[in-house]
Parts: sequence; structure tokens; C-alpha cells
Amino acid sequence: MSGVWWHRDWSPLGGGGGGACGEEQPTFKVFCRADKGRCLAVRDGVLVLAPADPADERQHWFKDARLSLCVKDKEGNPVFSLVNKATGLAVQHSLGPYRPVRLVEFNPEDFDESVLWTESGHLGREFGCIRPMHNVRIGLDAFPGDGDDEEDGTDDDEEDGADGDEDLGNKDHGGATIVLSPWARGDTQCWKILYWDDEANTTLAGLEAEPTCRIYCKAGEGFSVSVRDGTVCVAPTNADDVYQHWIQDTRPGSMIKDQDGFPAFALINRVTGDAIRGSEGEGVKLVPYNPFYLDISVLWTTSWDMGHGFRCIHLVDSTNLNFDAFHGGDGNNIVLSHWSEGDNLQWKIVPWCPVVEEDLETHELELVSKGSEVKDGEKGAENS
Repeated sequence: MSGVWWHRDWSPLGGGGGGACGEEQPTFKVFCRADKGRCLAVRDGVLVLAPADPADERQHWFKDARLSLCVKDKEGNPVFSLVNKATGLAVQHSLGPYRPVRLVEFNPEDFDESVLWTESGHLGREFGCIRPMHNVRIGLDAFPGDGDDEEDGTDDDEEDGADGDEDLGNKDHGGATIVLSPWARGDTQCWKILYWDDEANTTLAGLEAEPTCRIYCKAGEGFSVSVRDGTVCVAPTNADDVYQHWIQDTRPGSMIKDQDGFPAFALINRVTGDAIRGSEGEGVKLVPYNPFYLDISVLWTTSWDMGHGFRCIHLVDSTNLNFDAFHGGDGNNIVLSHWSEGDNLQWKIVPWCPVVEEDLETHELELVSKGSEVKDGEKGAENS
């Protein structure tokens, strides 16, 4: 990544980054599959599960991902910290399996590995494991207790929405204990991290309103990049083919650039919400896009103009690996190739604005009308 430029203090969670704990950033709720009606919260300095309450800021978490660009787990997943909005406390690893997870004051200037976590998947879309950065074999677990939630006469089985055999209540912190345990796909180990603002919990995470673009190659200008059976390929251009519509997320480019100074961007399919990911030796593939990670593998840049607006599309950290189509035995699939002079390595990313026949006819009439006006003007000048 030596050719990539970024700013250590920038967090992708919000426009200007906000304060040390991201006061201007959106907040998340964290809950497990065993009881979707309870969320992680801080009570008297202890991490607990509490009945979901959007008005309770102790249930609101910032997802600080400022280190995610350069720090990964062994599977290549970027790191993040969970910082409580009300208290500024970060979730810290426990001292061992089945030991309670701790809370510690979050210092954004301090590289503290004990508050760095990774996800087993895109936890905005599906339930998965929240693991310590250095040990992906264990994960966050709501270890059931035997306490009641509140002395209000309610039946825990009805309120939990779980199977009824696990008490995740927190009366005097005597309910669930939040620990780390070996991954076994249990309901108390499977978590989701979602915005508190439900309208933002969409496949495209708020990018739906962005205009879509078309991506095509100089070697086949009648073809556009599309998705077929989960594979990135080129197909005959068709504006009605929704899989040919891409969203270019240019926000990372404000702080991340390649070695030539060109800004980074991600390419997300409008239908699937997946981003094009590339890596040396693996070509390109689609992965769920999470805009709150700075995942270097889904960031691209373009080269200088190589003529008529065509440019190479290459990885932000490996500018010698470029989009390539119509090449070799891969047929119309998009692969990564080292630079050569071929038209198959030159691309355009343009807005989808198909010209319909009515527009063409109107345009032709306007040209004829303007042509007549010019000729009439010339005749008038000659007569004068």
C-alpha cells in the first residue's frame, strides 16, 4: 500500500468526522439473534443487554473505522471499534474465553489493539460473529443468566421473542453476561449492527439516490459492465438491464488517492448492493459493500486520459493491475491484467442517460431550424 495516501485521523463514519468519539456520525444498535428486542448498552460501567430504546443514548454506538484501511484480521477483514455515545467507553476484549467483556475509555489517538474487532460478514445484512482482531475463532456471546429483567410483572418469554429457554434480562446485571466464547453459530453468538435510523438500513446504505453510471470498454463500446450469476462481466448494452447500472461512490476519494494523485472510488451494483473487489491473483469479484469500512480491496482509481476520455481502471494500491475484458479464455468476464497498449484495458465511466428516438428527432429539428436561421442571416447580410 506504499502508493496510497490517506489521513490517519479521518473516519469514514461521517462527513467531517465529528469529535473524538464522532459526535456528528450516525449511531448503531447492536443486538443478537437470540433476542432481537434487546440491544447492547452500558449500565454502571458494565456491558449489558437492555430492552431496545432509541431514546437511550447508552444503547447508541459509534463504529470507529479509522484504522480499517491499514489493519485487518487474518481473513482480510478490516477492524473497527465500538464506542458508546453516552459514555465514550469502547468495548474491550475479555481476558479469556467465557470471561466478561470489558469497557475502557476510548482514545482515538492511541493504537489499542484490545478495542479492535472484526466482523465475520456484513452484519448490516445478516447475523454473524463479532471477533477480536487477533482471534477469529472466538466471538462476542450473550451468555444467558438466571435473573429477571424488571419487576414489572411481564413474562420474559413474551418480551424476549426468543425460544423462552434463555434469560437475557439484566436486573442488577444478573441476566446475560457478555463474554467471548468459541464460535459455534449459536443464537447468542450471532449479532447484527444496524443504524438506529431504520430508513438507512438498506442494501445500498443510503446510496439509493445516487445517479447510476455505465462502464464500458474501448474494445467493445456496444457492451457494458454487468453482473451475471454473481460474476462481473460485459454484456450487450441495454439501459433496461438493471444489472448494468452502477453507483460510483466517490466519497473515499476526498482523503484517499493513488500514487499518481488520482482519487479513489468504489463501484457498487445498483441491484445487488455489492462492490467490485480486486486483488492480485484473484481477478475481480463481488462483495457486500459496507460504506463504513475503508476496505482497500474495493477501492479503484483511473489513469490519465488516454484519448477520447478512455482511461485505465486500476486498484488504488496497485496501479499496474487494470480492468480487462475481451481477453483470453475468460470470454466477457472482467479480469485484472498488467498494463499493455490494448483497447481492452481502456474504459469509460459515464452517467446513464440513454437518448430516445423522440429526443433525437427534436434535436434534429432544432439543428435544421438553427441552420435556417444562420442561412437567412447570411442572406440578409448579403442584401444589405
